[in-house]
Amino acid sequence: MKKLKKLAAVLLAGVMMCTALTGCSIGNTAFKYGDIKVSMPEAVLYAQVQQCVAENQYGSYFGENMWSSKIQEGVTMEESVKKDTIDQIKIVKIFAAHADDYKVSLTEDEKKAVEEQAKAFAEGEIGKKAMEKAGADEELVSAMYEENAIANKVQQAIIDKVDTKVTDEEAKVSTVYKLVFAIKKTDADGKEVTLSKAEQKKQETKAKKAYRALKKGADITALAQQYDITDGAEESFSAGKSLGGETFEKAVDKLKKGEFTPVIKDDEGYVIAKLTTDMDEKKTKENKETVLQERQNQAVKDQYNKWTKDLEKDWDYEKDVNKKYREDLTFTFGEFTSTESSTTATTTEK
Repeated sequence: MKKLKKLAAVLLAGVMMCTALTGCSIGNTAFKYGDIKVSMPEAVLYAQVQQCVAENQYGSYFGENMWSSKIQEGVTMEESVKKDTIDQIKIVKIFAAHADDYKVSLTEDEKKAVEEQAKAFAEGEIGKKAMEKAGADEELVSAMYEENAIANKVQQAIIDKVDTKVTDEEAKVSTVYKLVFAIKKTDADGKEVTLSKAEQKKQETKAKKAYRALKKGADITALAQQYDITDGAEESFSAGKSLGGETFEKAVDKLKKGEFTPVIKDDEGYVIAKLTTDMDEKKTKENKETVLQERQNQAVKDQYNKWTKDLEKDWDYEKDVNKKYREDLTFTFGEFTSTESSTTATTTEK
């Protein structure tokens, strides 16, 4: 869900960039989602777009066994991409279906651009191959481009209603110096292993000793050298984004410049943090844009969840998606090789 914002633009670009399809009858239905019905050609087209994108991103790492590679609890890369594709189609369909709610429609110029993109795709080498294997025509391709463009405008309409004011406190970035008495180490094989309970106890004792020294006025950087702590370093701190967890964040949030936290246990080990800069003005200003983007993305996500709450209660990928899509559709590594230059869709960012 994190990629809701501008998803339509991404899918449009993908369709133009590269697509290859597995043959299927245009009369088949891939799935239904409420009143929405998606055909096999459309679902397969989207899936192959995602196949192309994934191969471009991860192909050099996985190699020719990419699609059969298990990426999580027995799920192959192919299965994961196909399932994610269905979720992405649902997103586009739902946003486009609510265009009237936001009085959204395409301008004549936008309609013309959609038609030109569809035509360029249909006349290209990859496009011809895709449409032939899918049993699809230019009308379907044009409809997909148009629906993506509308969905994108609906998302933007939601974003436009979001409060753009971000306070310094909301975006505040501080600087802390952390002493980490680690409870993990790297073994001879390069694997990360957790220390024994006895070793962890020793680290805790060292941390408490360092804390007492700090209370007596010791310099934290000198303590890092004294205890040979290579993880001791100054780093930026922003509420909600710390790896230290909620307990660590609450402790740091109470500090004034020059103060330090008590010993805190987290996934790294036993940690002490000193607040060295209460607010980094430059980084806080930069973080305001990030906070705003997160707020906008959350607004889009929340609206989508509101629209699909009831639909998702009964949704089951294994039961609701055509077996021909789930099982018969297969990806062949490297099938996107083409002699023609890749064409990328142009989208407007606001």
